[in-house]
Amino acid sequence: MAIAVLFSFSHAHADDGKATPEDVYNLVLKAYEVIGTLGEESFPAFNDPKGEFVYKDTYVYVQRCPSEMMAHPFALDKLKGLDLDKKFEFNSRLCKASEQADGGWEQYYWPKPGETEPSRKVAYGIKVEGTPYTIFAGIYSDTAKIEELNKTLR
Repeated sequence: MAIAVLFSFSHAHADDGKATPEDVYNLVLKAYEVIGTLGEESFPAFNDPKGEFVYKDTYVYVQRCPSEMMAHPFALDKLKGLDLDKKFEFNSRLCKASEQADGGWEQYYWPKPGETEPSRKVAYGIKVEGTPYTIFAGIYSDTAKIEELNKTLR
């Protein structure tokens, strides 16, 4: 599957160490190619917290939607073996969004690292064609609009 998508965002803000939606999208597409080529052999790269799939304040994780975590750089030990669809009410929405031809964006609430109260997070996901795997990455954002992000994918 060739993913041909126009994706443009304003870069008016200075680099503050925070990933942008464009960064998330590009990181997921990079992961798409790796998983499409290597399949499960690529999982160690996604489990590496200092690896190429961790960028600024975002990272790629891999699921077998809707319920099984396959690779995660920070929480694989906590999430492996859990039924994610039963544990996290938002997981089915993430998986459903990722099934679109060009993937999809969805929002959910999750605590920021070191915090206990949930904050709004937007994530992009896409199912890797020819595999049982779906790739996700996200950022915390109070302003990103899901409808606008999804329009950039069409």
